[in-house]
Amino acid sequence: MELAAWCRWGLLLALLPPGAAGTQVCTGTDMKLRLPASPETHLDMLRHLYQGCQVVQGNLELTYLPAHASLSFLQEIQEVQGYVLIAHNRVSQVPLQRLRIVRGTQLFEEHYALAVLDNGDFLESAAPAAGMAPGGLQELQLRSLTEILKGGVLIQRNPQLCHQDTILWEDIFHKNNQLPLKQIDTNRSRACAPCSPACKAPKCWGESPEDCQSLTRTVCASGCARCKGPQPTDCCHEQCAAGCTGPKHSDCLACLHFNHSGICELHCPALVTYNTDTFESMPNPEGRYTFGASCVTACPYNYLSTDVGSCTLVCPLNNQEVTAEDGTQRCEKCSKPCAPACYGLGMEHLREVRAVTSANIQEFAGCKKIFGSLAFLPESFAGDPDSNIPPLQAEQLQVFESLEEITGYLYISAWPDSLPDLSVFQNLRVIRGRVLHDGAYSLTLQGLGISWLGLRSLRELGSGLALIHRNARLCFVHTVPWDQLFQNPHQALLHSANRPEDECGKTESQCCMLTVCQSAGVPRGLWRQQSGTSLCMCLSQVPHR
Repeated sequence: MELAAWCRWGLLLALLPPGAAGTQVCTGTDMKLRLPASPETHLDMLRHLYQGCQVVQGNLELTYLPAHASLSFLQEIQEVQGYVLIAHNRVSQVPLQRLRIVRGTQLFEEHYALAVLDNGDFLESAAPAAGMAPGGLQELQLRSLTEILKGGVLIQRNPQLCHQDTILWEDIFHKNNQLPLKQIDTNRSRACAPCSPACKAPKCWGESPEDCQSLTRTVCASGCARCKGPQPTDCCHEQCAAGCTGPKHSDCLACLHFNHSGICELHCPALVTYNTDTFESMPNPEGRYTFGASCVTACPYNYLSTDVGSCTLVCPLNNQEVTAEDGTQRCEKCSKPCAPACYGLGMEHLREVRAVTSANIQEFAGCKKIFGSLAFLPESFAGDPDSNIPPLQAEQLQVFESLEEITGYLYISAWPDSLPDLSVFQNLRVIRGRVLHDGAYSLTLQGLGISWLGLRSLRELGSGLALIHRNARLCFVHTVPWDQLFQNPHQALLHSANRPEDECGKTESQCCMLTVCQSAGVPRGLWRQQSGTSLCMCLSQVPHR
Protein backbone atom coordinates (compact mmCIF):
# COMPACT_ATOMS: atom_id res chain seq x y z
CA MET A 1 0.00 0.00 0.00
CA GLU A 2 1.32 3.49 -0.87
CA LEU A 3 2.37 5.77 1.98
CA ALA A 4 -0.31 8.31 1.11
CA ALA A 5 -2.94 5.58 1.34
CA TRP A 6 -1.69 4.56 4.77
CA CYS A 7 -1.89 8.17 5.83
CA ARG A 8 -5.43 8.75 4.56
CA TRP A 9 -6.62 6.03 6.94
CA GLY A 10 -5.11 7.90 9.88
CA LEU A 11 -7.54 8.87 12.62
CA LEU A 12 -11.29 8.21 12.53
CA LEU A 13 -13.48 8.93 15.55
CA ALA A 14 -17.25 8.65 15.51
CA LEU A 15 -19.50 9.26 18.49
CA LEU A 16 -22.94 7.72 18.44
CA PRO A 17 -25.41 8.09 21.30
CA PRO A 18 -28.09 5.81 22.54
CA GLY A 19 -31.50 7.07 21.47
CA ALA A 20 -35.12 6.14 21.07
CA ALA A 21 -37.44 6.93 18.20
CA GLY A 22 -39.67 9.95 18.79
CA THR A 23 -37.94 11.04 22.00
CA GLN A 24 -34.58 12.70 22.44
CA VAL A 25 -32.78 10.43 24.92
CA CYS A 26 -29.37 11.31 26.31
CA THR A 27 -26.94 9.75 28.75
CA GLY A 28 -26.52 11.11 32.26
CA THR A 29 -23.33 11.37 34.28
CA ASP A 30 -21.89 9.71 37.38
CA MET A 31 -19.53 12.27 38.96
CA LYS A 32 -21.42 13.01 42.17
CA LEU A 33 -19.54 15.80 44.01
CA ARG A 34 -16.14 15.23 42.38
CA LEU A 35 -14.52 18.22 40.72
CA PRO A 36 -14.83 18.23 36.92
CA ALA A 37 -12.06 16.47 35.03
CA SER A 38 -11.74 19.57 32.85
CA PRO A 39 -13.11 22.75 34.47
CA GLU A 40 -12.35 24.65 31.25
CA THR A 41 -14.76 22.52 29.23
CA HIS A 42 -17.22 21.50 31.97
CA LEU A 43 -20.06 23.74 30.80
CA ASP A 44 -19.49 22.68 27.18
CA MET A 45 -19.66 19.05 28.28
CA LEU A 46 -23.07 19.59 29.89
CA ARG A 47 -24.32 21.53 26.87
CA HIS A 48 -23.35 18.76 24.44
CA LEU A 49 -24.98 16.12 26.65
CA TYR A 50 -28.31 17.86 27.25
CA GLN A 51 -29.03 20.20 24.31
CA GLY A 52 -32.50 19.17 23.10
CA CYS A 53 -32.64 16.25 25.53
CA GLN A 54 -36.04 15.16 26.87
CA VAL A 55 -35.18 11.98 28.77
CA VAL A 56 -31.95 11.59 30.75
CA GLN A 57 -31.01 7.90 30.78
CA GLY A 58 -29.03 8.17 34.01
CA ASN A 59 -28.36 10.97 36.50
CA LEU A 60 -28.69 14.69 35.90
CA GLU A 61 -25.74 16.22 37.77
CA LEU A 62 -25.32 20.00 37.61
CA THR A 63 -22.27 20.98 39.64
CA TYR A 64 -19.58 23.70 39.89
CA LEU A 65 -21.28 26.16 37.54
CA PRO A 66 -20.32 29.85 37.67
CA ALA A 67 -22.82 32.65 38.20
CA HIS A 68 -22.81 33.68 34.53
CA ALA A 69 -23.40 30.17 33.11
CA SER A 70 -26.19 30.00 30.53
CA LEU A 71 -28.21 26.83 31.15
CA SER A 72 -30.97 27.23 28.56
CA PHE A 73 -29.95 23.85 27.09
CA LEU A 74 -31.70 22.16 30.06
CA GLN A 75 -35.16 23.49 29.31
CA GLU A 76 -36.43 20.47 27.30
CA ILE A 77 -35.74 17.85 29.98
CA GLN A 78 -38.94 16.12 31.12
CA GLU A 79 -37.73 12.90 32.74
CA VAL A 80 -34.69 11.72 34.68
CA GLN A 81 -34.20 8.00 35.18
CA GLY A 82 -31.71 8.28 38.03
CA TYR A 83 -31.32 11.22 40.44
CA VAL A 84 -31.02 14.99 40.11
CA LEU A 85 -28.05 16.66 41.80
CA ILE A 86 -27.66 20.46 41.89
CA ALA A 87 -24.56 21.28 43.93
CA HIS A 88 -21.70 23.77 44.40
CA ASN A 89 -23.10 26.24 41.87
CA ARG A 90 -23.29 30.04 41.85
CA VAL A 91 -26.00 30.29 39.18
CA SER A 92 -29.24 31.86 40.43
CA GLN A 93 -31.63 29.77 38.29
CA VAL A 94 -31.61 26.24 36.86
CA PRO A 95 -34.21 26.07 34.04
CA LEU A 96 -35.82 22.69 34.68
CA GLN A 97 -39.39 23.98 34.44
CA ARG A 98 -40.47 21.01 32.26
CA LEU A 99 -39.09 18.25 34.47
CA ARG A 100 -42.07 16.04 35.40
CA ILE A 101 -40.71 12.85 36.90
CA VAL A 102 -37.59 11.57 38.66
CA ARG A 103 -37.60 7.77 38.69
CA GLY A 104 -34.79 7.20 41.16
CA THR A 105 -33.34 4.09 39.50
CA GLN A 106 -30.08 5.37 41.02
CA LEU A 107 -30.01 7.42 44.23
CA PHE A 108 -27.57 10.03 45.52
CA GLU A 109 -25.94 8.72 48.71
CA GLU A 110 -28.26 5.70 48.33
CA HIS A 111 -31.25 7.68 49.60
CA TYR A 112 -32.04 10.77 47.55
CA ALA A 113 -33.69 11.32 44.18
CA LEU A 114 -33.24 15.11 44.44
CA ALA A 115 -30.25 16.71 46.17
CA VAL A 116 -29.64 20.48 46.22
CA LEU A 117 -26.43 21.27 48.12
CA ASP A 118 -24.04 24.17 48.74
CA ASN A 119 -25.31 26.48 46.02
CA GLY A 120 -24.04 29.85 47.19
CA ASP A 121 -21.61 31.71 49.44
CA PHE A 122 -22.15 30.67 53.03
CA LEU A 123 -18.70 31.08 54.51
CA GLU A 124 -17.08 34.49 55.00
CA SER A 125 -14.01 33.24 53.15
CA ALA A 126 -16.23 32.63 50.12
CA ALA A 127 -18.05 35.96 50.28
CA PRO A 128 -18.32 37.89 47.01
CA ALA A 129 -16.08 40.88 46.32
CA ALA A 130 -17.26 44.37 47.18
CA GLY A 131 -19.97 45.61 44.86
CA MET A 132 -20.92 42.10 43.68
CA ALA A 133 -24.23 40.49 44.48
CA PRO A 134 -24.02 37.20 46.37
CA GLY A 135 -24.16 34.19 44.08
CA GLY A 136 -26.23 31.09 44.48
CA LEU A 137 -29.46 29.37 43.62
CA GLN A 138 -32.51 31.52 44.45
CA GLU A 139 -35.48 29.37 43.41
CA LEU A 140 -35.91 25.77 42.31
CA GLN A 141 -38.75 26.56 39.89
CA LEU A 142 -39.46 22.85 39.29
CA ARG A 143 -43.03 23.83 38.49
CA SER A 144 -43.81 20.63 36.51
CA LEU A 145 -42.29 18.15 38.97
CA THR A 146 -45.14 16.02 40.29
CA GLU A 147 -43.59 12.55 40.67
CA ILE A 148 -40.63 10.99 42.47
CA LEU A 149 -41.01 7.24 42.18
CA LYS A 150 -38.18 6.26 44.51
CA GLY A 151 -35.95 8.22 46.87
CA GLY A 152 -36.13 11.31 49.02
CA VAL A 153 -35.16 14.98 48.94
CA LEU A 154 -32.00 16.55 50.41
CA ILE A 155 -31.73 20.37 50.40
CA GLN A 156 -28.93 21.88 52.50
CA ARG A 157 -26.68 24.97 52.69
CA ASN A 158 -28.24 27.12 49.97
CA PRO A 159 -28.17 30.62 51.53
CA GLN A 160 -30.04 32.34 48.68
CA LEU A 161 -32.65 29.64 48.12
CA CYS A 162 -36.33 30.36 48.73
CA HIS A 163 -39.51 28.26 48.55
CA GLN A 164 -38.04 24.86 49.37
CA ASP A 165 -40.35 24.97 52.41
CA THR A 166 -43.45 26.01 50.45
CA ILE A 167 -43.61 22.67 48.62
CA LEU A 168 -45.79 19.79 49.72
CA TRP A 169 -43.23 17.07 49.02
CA GLU A 170 -45.62 14.31 50.13
CA ASP A 171 -47.70 15.09 47.06
CA ILE A 172 -44.71 14.43 44.81
CA PHE A 173 -43.60 11.15 46.36
CA HIS A 174 -45.25 8.10 44.81
CA LYS A 175 -47.51 6.24 47.24
CA ASN A 176 -45.19 3.21 47.11
CA ASN A 177 -41.98 5.21 47.51
CA GLN A 178 -40.07 3.31 50.20
CA LEU A 179 -37.49 6.08 50.79
CA PRO A 180 -39.50 9.32 51.11
CA LEU A 181 -36.82 10.95 53.29
CA LYS A 182 -36.78 14.71 53.66
CA GLN A 183 -33.84 16.77 54.91
CA ILE A 184 -34.66 20.35 54.05
CA ASP A 185 -32.60 23.21 55.45
CA THR A 186 -34.38 26.59 55.42
CA ASN A 187 -31.49 28.71 56.75
CA ARG A 188 -30.99 31.57 54.34
CA SER A 189 -29.36 34.99 54.16
CA ARG A 190 -32.20 36.87 52.45
CA ALA A 191 -35.91 37.47 52.89
CA CYS A 192 -38.26 35.47 50.65
CA ALA A 193 -41.37 36.74 48.92
CA PRO A 194 -44.57 34.81 49.62
CA CYS A 195 -46.29 32.57 47.11
CA SER A 196 -48.41 34.38 44.55
CA PRO A 197 -52.06 34.93 45.56
CA ALA A 198 -52.91 32.79 42.51
CA CYS A 199 -51.61 29.73 44.35
CA LYS A 200 -54.53 28.13 46.16
CA ALA A 201 -52.75 26.01 48.79
CA PRO A 202 -50.59 28.22 49.01
CA LYS A 203 -47.80 25.98 47.75
CA CYS A 204 -45.25 27.18 45.24
CA TRP A 205 -41.79 26.76 43.68
CA GLY A 206 -41.29 30.51 43.31
CA GLU A 207 -43.01 33.84 43.72
CA SER A 208 -44.55 34.11 40.23
CA PRO A 209 -48.09 32.83 39.43
CA GLU A 210 -46.53 30.30 37.04
CA ASP A 211 -44.70 28.67 39.94
CA CYS A 212 -47.74 27.46 41.89
CA GLN A 213 -47.38 23.79 42.83
CA SER A 214 -49.68 21.43 40.95
CA LEU A 215 -51.10 18.87 43.38
CA THR A 216 -51.86 15.51 41.80
CA ARG A 217 -52.00 13.09 44.76
CA THR A 218 -53.07 14.53 48.12
CA VAL A 219 -56.14 16.23 46.63
CA CYS A 220 -57.43 13.08 44.90
CA ALA A 221 -60.64 11.23 45.67
CA SER A 222 -60.26 7.96 47.56
CA GLY A 223 -58.72 5.21 45.46
CA CYS A 224 -56.88 7.51 43.04
CA ALA A 225 -53.10 7.18 42.78
CA ARG A 226 -52.90 10.40 40.72
CA CYS A 227 -55.56 12.82 39.55
CA LYS A 228 -56.17 16.08 37.76
CA GLY A 229 -58.66 17.31 40.35
CA PRO A 230 -60.57 16.36 43.51
CA GLN A 231 -63.60 14.69 41.87
CA PRO A 232 -63.82 10.89 41.44
CA THR A 233 -64.09 11.50 37.70
CA ASP A 234 -60.70 13.24 37.83
CA CYS A 235 -58.76 10.06 38.60
CA CYS A 236 -55.88 9.17 36.30
CA HIS A 237 -55.42 5.72 34.80
CA GLU A 238 -53.49 3.36 37.07
CA GLN A 239 -50.56 3.34 34.60
CA CYS A 240 -50.12 7.11 34.86
CA ALA A 241 -47.37 8.86 36.77
CA ALA A 242 -47.02 12.60 37.50
CA GLY A 243 -50.69 13.31 36.72
CA CYS A 244 -52.92 13.37 33.66
CA THR A 245 -55.25 15.36 31.46
CA GLY A 246 -57.99 12.70 31.38
CA PRO A 247 -58.93 9.17 32.50
CA LYS A 248 -57.34 7.11 29.71
CA HIS A 249 -53.86 5.56 29.67
CA SER A 250 -53.09 7.84 26.74
CA ASP A 251 -53.82 10.93 28.89
CA CYS A 252 -50.87 10.49 31.28
CA LEU A 253 -48.27 13.20 31.80
CA ALA A 254 -45.71 10.42 32.31
CA CYS A 255 -45.84 6.63 32.45
CA LEU A 256 -45.52 4.63 35.62
CA HIS A 257 -43.94 1.68 33.79
CA PHE A 258 -43.60 1.84 29.98
CA ASN A 259 -44.50 4.31 27.25
CA HIS A 260 -45.69 2.47 24.14
CA SER A 261 -46.20 5.04 21.38
CA GLY A 262 -47.83 7.51 23.77
CA ILE A 263 -49.85 4.91 25.68
CA CYS A 264 -48.80 3.86 29.18
CA GLU A 265 -48.60 0.08 29.66
CA LEU A 266 -47.57 -2.34 32.38
CA HIS A 267 -45.45 -4.30 29.88
CA CYS A 268 -44.19 -3.80 26.35
CA PRO A 269 -45.82 -6.07 23.73
CA ALA A 270 -44.02 -9.44 23.61
CA LEU A 271 -41.80 -10.25 20.65
CA VAL A 272 -43.44 -13.69 20.34
CA THR A 273 -47.11 -14.69 20.69
CA TYR A 274 -48.73 -18.10 20.92
CA ASN A 275 -51.15 -19.17 18.18
CA THR A 276 -53.80 -21.33 19.86
CA ASP A 277 -55.02 -22.63 16.49
CA THR A 278 -51.68 -23.97 15.27
CA PHE A 279 -50.08 -24.47 18.69
CA GLU A 280 -47.05 -22.49 17.53
CA SER A 281 -45.08 -19.56 18.82
CA MET A 282 -45.18 -16.83 16.18
CA PRO A 283 -43.28 -13.55 15.81
CA ASN A 284 -45.45 -10.68 16.97
CA PRO A 285 -45.47 -7.85 14.42
CA GLU A 286 -46.46 -5.50 17.25
CA GLY A 287 -43.65 -6.75 19.53
CA ARG A 288 -41.38 -4.17 21.14
CA TYR A 289 -38.12 -4.08 23.09
CA THR A 290 -37.95 -2.44 26.52
CA PHE A 291 -35.50 0.47 26.67
CA GLY A 292 -35.59 2.34 29.95
CA ALA A 293 -39.25 3.25 30.42
CA SER A 294 -40.03 3.07 26.69
CA CYS A 295 -41.12 0.40 24.21
CA VAL A 296 -39.04 0.57 21.01
CA THR A 297 -39.16 -1.31 17.71
CA ALA A 298 -35.38 -1.82 17.78
CA CYS A 299 -32.70 -1.27 20.38
CA PRO A 300 -30.75 1.98 19.98
CA TYR A 301 -27.30 1.86 18.47
CA ASN A 302 -24.65 0.45 20.82
CA TYR A 303 -27.24 -1.47 22.86
CA LEU A 304 -27.65 -5.24 22.65
CA SER A 305 -31.05 -6.83 22.05
CA THR A 306 -31.97 -9.95 23.99
CA ASP A 307 -34.36 -12.78 23.16
CA VAL A 308 -36.59 -11.76 26.07
CA GLY A 309 -37.17 -8.38 24.43
CA SER A 310 -34.93 -5.98 26.33
CA CYS A 311 -32.11 -3.61 25.39
CA THR A 312 -29.00 -4.13 27.47
CA LEU A 313 -25.37 -3.04 27.67
CA VAL A 314 -24.11 -6.39 28.98
CA CYS A 315 -25.29 -9.82 27.85
CA PRO A 316 -26.85 -12.14 30.45
CA LEU A 317 -25.01 -15.17 31.81
CA ASN A 318 -24.43 -17.96 29.26
CA ASN A 319 -24.99 -15.51 26.38
CA GLN A 320 -22.53 -14.03 23.92
CA GLU A 321 -22.50 -10.96 21.69
CA VAL A 322 -23.14 -11.54 17.99
CA THR A 323 -23.36 -9.06 15.13
CA ALA A 324 -26.04 -9.50 12.47
CA GLU A 325 -25.48 -8.86 8.77
CA ASP A 326 -27.17 -5.46 9.08
CA GLY A 327 -24.68 -4.47 11.79
CA THR A 328 -27.12 -4.70 14.72
CA GLN A 329 -25.87 -6.48 17.80
CA ARG A 330 -27.67 -8.91 20.03
CA CYS A 331 -27.14 -11.40 22.82
CA GLU A 332 -27.38 -15.03 21.75
CA LYS A 333 -27.52 -18.01 24.10
CA CYS A 334 -24.44 -20.21 23.79
CA SER A 335 -25.24 -23.72 22.50
CA LYS A 336 -22.32 -25.00 24.57
CA PRO A 337 -20.13 -23.27 27.16
CA CYS A 338 -19.42 -19.75 25.90
CA ALA A 339 -15.98 -19.10 24.50
CA PRO A 340 -13.54 -17.55 27.00
CA ALA A 341 -13.67 -13.76 26.96
CA CYS A 342 -11.10 -11.08 27.73
CA TYR A 343 -12.40 -8.93 30.58
CA GLY A 344 -11.27 -5.40 31.27
CA LEU A 345 -11.50 -3.15 34.30
CA GLY A 346 -14.93 -3.04 35.87
CA MET A 347 -15.88 -6.56 34.74
CA GLU A 348 -15.82 -9.99 36.39
CA HIS A 349 -12.61 -10.59 38.41
CA LEU A 350 -11.33 -7.09 37.48
CA ARG A 351 -14.49 -5.38 38.71
CA GLU A 352 -12.75 -3.52 41.56
CA VAL A 353 -9.42 -2.91 39.78
CA ARG A 354 -8.57 0.77 39.16
CA ALA A 355 -5.81 0.57 36.57
CA VAL A 356 -3.75 -1.57 34.22
CA THR A 357 -0.55 -2.58 36.06
CA SER A 358 2.29 -5.04 35.66
CA ALA A 359 0.28 -7.41 37.87
CA ASN A 360 -2.65 -7.70 35.43
CA ILE A 361 -1.36 -6.70 32.00
CA GLN A 362 -0.90 -10.32 30.88
CA GLU A 363 -4.68 -10.68 31.21
CA PHE A 364 -4.89 -8.77 27.90
CA ALA A 365 -2.27 -10.68 25.89
CA GLY A 366 -3.70 -11.79 22.54
CA CYS A 367 -7.09 -10.11 23.15
CA LYS A 368 -8.91 -8.77 20.11
CA LYS A 369 -11.93 -7.64 22.14
CA ILE A 370 -11.99 -6.54 25.76
CA PHE A 371 -15.27 -6.60 27.64
CA GLY A 372 -14.81 -3.67 29.99
CA SER A 373 -12.48 -0.69 30.15
CA LEU A 374 -8.80 0.21 30.23
CA ALA A 375 -7.30 2.89 32.48
CA PHE A 376 -3.67 3.93 32.77
CA LEU A 377 -2.96 6.00 35.88
CA PRO A 378 0.29 7.24 37.46
CA GLU A 379 0.20 4.18 39.72
CA SER A 380 0.39 1.99 36.60
CA PHE A 381 3.95 3.12 35.90
CA ALA A 382 5.02 3.83 39.50
CA GLY A 383 4.30 0.35 40.82
CA ASP A 384 3.42 -0.54 44.39
CA PRO A 385 6.31 -1.83 46.56
CA ASP A 386 3.91 -2.63 49.42
CA SER A 387 2.05 -5.08 47.18
CA ASN A 388 5.24 -6.19 45.43
CA ILE A 389 3.94 -4.84 42.10
CA PRO A 390 6.81 -3.50 39.93
CA PRO A 391 6.35 -0.52 37.59
CA LEU A 392 4.72 -1.24 34.23
CA GLN A 393 7.35 -1.06 31.46
CA ALA A 394 6.82 0.44 28.01
CA GLU A 395 7.63 -2.82 26.24
CA GLN A 396 4.89 -4.62 28.19
CA LEU A 397 2.29 -2.41 26.47
CA GLN A 398 2.89 -4.32 23.24
CA VAL A 399 0.27 -6.84 24.42
CA PHE A 400 -2.34 -4.36 23.15
CA GLU A 401 -1.15 -4.50 19.53
CA SER A 402 -3.75 -7.18 18.74
CA LEU A 403 -6.63 -5.27 20.37
CA GLU A 404 -9.46 -4.22 18.03
CA GLU A 405 -12.40 -3.39 20.33
CA ILE A 406 -13.10 -2.15 23.86
CA THR A 407 -16.70 -2.29 25.06
CA GLY A 408 -16.13 0.26 27.85
CA TYR A 409 -13.86 3.31 27.85
CA LEU A 410 -10.18 4.11 27.35
CA TYR A 411 -8.75 6.47 29.99
CA ILE A 412 -5.09 7.49 29.95
CA SER A 413 -3.65 10.01 32.42
CA ALA A 414 -0.10 8.58 32.49
CA TRP A 415 2.13 7.16 29.74
CA PRO A 416 5.83 6.27 29.33
CA ASP A 417 8.02 9.20 28.30
CA SER A 418 9.80 6.91 25.85
CA LEU A 419 6.64 6.51 23.73
CA PRO A 420 5.75 9.52 21.54
CA ASP A 421 2.26 8.24 20.72
CA LEU A 422 -0.36 5.60 21.48
CA SER A 423 0.57 3.33 18.58
CA VAL A 424 0.48 0.24 20.81
CA PHE A 425 -3.26 0.61 20.09
CA GLN A 426 -2.61 0.82 16.35
CA ASN A 427 -5.21 -1.89 15.58
CA LEU A 428 -7.89 -0.58 17.93
CA ARG A 429 -10.96 0.08 15.79
CA VAL A 430 -13.87 0.59 18.18
CA ILE A 431 -14.34 2.02 21.67
CA ARG A 432 -18.01 1.29 22.33
CA GLY A 433 -18.46 3.35 25.48
CA ARG A 434 -21.13 1.09 26.97
CA VAL A 435 -19.55 2.12 30.26
CA LEU A 436 -18.30 5.73 30.37
CA HIS A 437 -15.72 7.32 32.61
CA ASP A 438 -17.56 9.66 34.99
CA GLY A 439 -20.65 8.63 33.02
CA ALA A 440 -19.57 10.98 30.23
CA TYR A 441 -16.32 10.05 28.45
CA SER A 442 -15.43 7.06 26.29
CA LEU A 443 -11.97 8.43 25.47
CA THR A 444 -9.90 10.54 27.86
CA LEU A 445 -6.29 11.57 27.24
CA GLN A 446 -4.88 14.02 29.76
CA GLY A 447 -1.51 15.14 31.08
CA LEU A 448 0.50 13.04 28.62
CA GLY A 449 3.84 13.72 26.93
CA ILE A 450 2.83 12.24 23.57
CA SER A 451 3.36 14.24 20.36
CA TRP A 452 0.58 12.71 18.26
CA LEU A 453 -2.18 10.15 18.74
CA GLY A 454 -1.05 7.24 16.57
CA LEU A 455 -4.51 5.60 16.70
CA ARG A 456 -4.40 4.87 12.99
CA SER A 457 -7.15 2.19 12.96
CA LEU A 458 -9.67 3.88 15.25
CA ARG A 459 -12.98 4.18 13.45
CA GLU A 460 -15.65 4.64 16.09
CA LEU A 461 -16.55 5.72 19.58
CA GLY A 462 -19.93 4.12 20.10
CA SER A 463 -21.07 6.49 22.85
CA GLY A 464 -19.76 9.25 25.07
CA LEU A 465 -17.61 12.32 24.69
CA ALA A 466 -13.90 12.49 23.91
CA LEU A 467 -11.76 14.60 26.26
CA ILE A 468 -8.22 15.44 25.11
CA HIS A 469 -6.58 18.10 27.26
CA ARG A 470 -3.44 19.22 29.08
CA ASN A 471 -1.12 17.36 26.72
CA ALA A 472 1.53 20.04 26.21
CA ARG A 473 3.29 18.34 23.27
CA LEU A 474 0.26 16.90 21.50
CA CYS A 475 -0.33 18.02 17.90
CA PHE A 476 -2.93 17.24 15.23
CA VAL A 477 -5.97 17.33 17.48
CA HIS A 478 -7.37 20.22 15.43
CA THR A 479 -6.60 18.74 12.01
CA VAL A 480 -8.88 15.72 12.37
CA PRO A 481 -12.31 16.48 10.77
CA TRP A 482 -14.31 15.69 13.89
CA ASP A 483 -17.52 17.38 12.71
CA GLN A 484 -17.74 15.06 9.72
CA LEU A 485 -17.48 12.03 11.96
CA PHE A 486 -20.00 12.78 14.71
CA GLN A 487 -23.41 11.28 14.12
CA ASN A 488 -25.36 12.94 16.92
CA PRO A 489 -25.33 16.45 18.38
CA HIS A 490 -24.92 15.08 21.93
CA GLN A 491 -21.39 13.89 21.09
CA ALA A 492 -18.32 16.09 20.79
CA LEU A 493 -14.59 16.42 21.21
CA LEU A 494 -13.61 18.58 24.18
CA HIS A 495 -10.05 19.84 24.14
CA SER A 496 -7.88 22.43 25.88
CA ALA A 497 -4.25 23.14 26.76
CA ASN A 498 -2.70 20.90 24.11
CA ARG A 499 0.17 22.16 21.92
CA PRO A 500 -0.86 25.38 20.09
CA GLU A 501 -1.83 24.96 16.46
CA ASP A 502 0.72 27.47 15.19
CA GLU A 503 3.53 25.49 16.81
CA CYS A 504 2.24 22.23 15.39
CA GLY A 505 2.52 23.56 11.85
CA LYS A 506 6.31 23.76 12.19
CA THR A 507 6.63 20.02 12.80
CA GLU A 508 3.64 18.81 10.77
CA SER A 509 5.57 17.26 7.89
CA GLN A 510 8.13 15.51 10.09
CA CYS A 511 5.47 14.17 12.45
CA CYS A 512 3.19 12.90 9.73
CA MET A 513 6.05 11.19 7.87
CA LEU A 514 7.07 9.52 11.12
CA THR A 515 3.53 8.27 11.76
CA VAL A 516 2.92 7.08 8.20
CA CYS A 517 6.31 5.54 7.57
CA GLN A 518 6.27 3.69 10.86
CA SER A 519 2.80 2.36 10.07
CA ALA A 520 3.94 1.19 6.64
CA GLY A 521 7.07 -0.49 8.04
CA VAL A 522 9.42 1.66 5.94
CA PRO A 523 13.01 1.69 7.30
CA ARG A 524 14.01 5.07 8.74
CA GLY A 525 16.74 5.58 6.12
CA LEU A 526 14.11 5.54 3.35
CA TRP A 527 11.79 8.21 4.83
CA ARG A 528 11.28 11.00 2.30
CA GLN A 529 8.83 13.84 1.69
CA GLN A 530 6.86 13.01 -1.46
CA SER A 531 7.63 15.39 -4.26
CA GLY A 532 4.97 18.06 -4.62
CA THR A 533 2.71 16.46 -2.01
CA SER A 534 2.61 16.88 1.73
CA LEU A 535 2.08 13.56 3.48
CA CYS A 536 0.29 15.53 6.16
CA MET A 537 -2.64 16.25 3.86
CA CYS A 538 -3.97 12.96 5.23
CA LEU A 539 -4.94 14.64 8.46
CA SER A 540 -7.45 16.88 6.72
CA GLN A 541 -8.66 14.33 4.19
CA VAL A 542 -9.92 11.45 6.30
CA PRO A 543 -12.69 9.75 4.30
CA HIS A 544 -16.18 9.04 5.62
CA ARG A 545 -16.92 5.55 6.87
